[in-house]
Parts: sequence; C-alpha cells; structure tokens
Amino acid sequence: MHAFSQPETHTGASYFIYSSSEKLKQMKKIILLVFVAISFLACPLESPFDNQIFDVGEVEGMKPIYASLSDWQEILVTDPVVMEKFGKIYYKGGLLFVNERYKGVHIFDNTDPSDPVKLKFIQIPANKDIAIKGNRLYADNYTDLVTLDISDLENISVVSRVKDIYPKAAQAYPEAYEGYFECVDETMGIVVGWEEATLNNPDCWK
Repeated sequence: MHAFSQPETHTGASYFIYSSSEKLKQMKKIILLVFVAISFLACPLESPFDNQIFDVGEVEGMKPIYASLSDWQEILVTDPVVMEKFGKIYYKGGLLFVNERYKGVHIFDNTDPSDPVKLKFIQIPANKDIAIKGNRLYADNYTDLVTLDISDLENISVVSRVKDIYPKAAQAYPEAYEGYFECVDETMGIVVGWEEATLNNPDCWK
C-alpha cells in the first residue's frame, strides 16, 4: 500500500509571483492613462484654428486684408490693373472675364487669343467667385450676392444685391490653407481677403 504525500505549495513564491503580476498590470494601466492624456492634449479641438502657446519666430504665412465697414459694398469700375493671381475664367463674345480672388474681375479683349488686351477692372471687395449668364455677371461681395449689368462695358452697373447669404465666419481664417496666419483683429474692420506675408510669432494656425 502506497502512501501519497501532500504536494508542496510554495506559498511564499506564489504570493511573490501574484504580487509582481498585479504591480505590472497597474503600471501598464498608468502608462496607458498617461498616453491617452497626452494624445488628447495633442489633438486639435473642433475650432477651425488653434492658438500657439510658444514662440515660432519669423515664419511665412497669411495675413488679413481689411476694409472699413462703410467701404466693402462699394463696387468700382476702373482702368486695368496688374493681375497677380487669376481664378475662374469666363469667355463671352470675344471677351475674357477673369476673377482674382478677394479683389474683383479683370476684363480682356480676346479677339486675338495670342495677345489679349486689358480693358477694365471691376473692383469687388472680398470677391471669390463669379458666374455669367447673358448680360449679367454674378459675384459674391463679402456676405452679399451682387448682380452687374455688363451689356455695356462703358457703363457697368450693379442692378441688384441680395444681402447676408454668405456666412461671416468664412472670413475668420484663410480658406483651403494650412499653416500660420495672423489672427483677425475685428477693430481693424472686416476681412475682405488674405495675402502672403512674413509673420513674427503668429498666434494662429490651422
């Protein structure tokens, strides 16, 4: 008849392994919480731009172009001006209507496509887009939509204005742009456009 002995329990060693395992789990939890906290702070909020909390020195970016509250609705037809950047182009009856964002519309005689001739410039503050139908040119002017009669280039005139159909918030930061920009200062007037500039420690970026 064989006698069976009780198995060795090694209580002290088991407790040591269990204790070490629990400490390791706690450390992992702490590390995970720290990682989550850092990730949360690093992620941008829903705001369209974030303020800088450190100096970045001199950088290239964008700055607002301002107009007074009394000037932005003033649409002027002038002699040709230098076009720096062109946008949407419309062709109508031998004429080219070329939009320059934030500034207005350049008109060219395109009878000879190899040598377009500058004719007029329609100054439309904060203008970004245009459309033409018949003898009517439609353009955004800050928050408004204006319609111009272009049947006579010597007598271009505004025939209607629909107010407040574009949001003012769209002027708070440059569209389709990522990088540093000068924060809008509402005491300077309204923002009718943006231009490239060298900035010194800008507070805003997106």
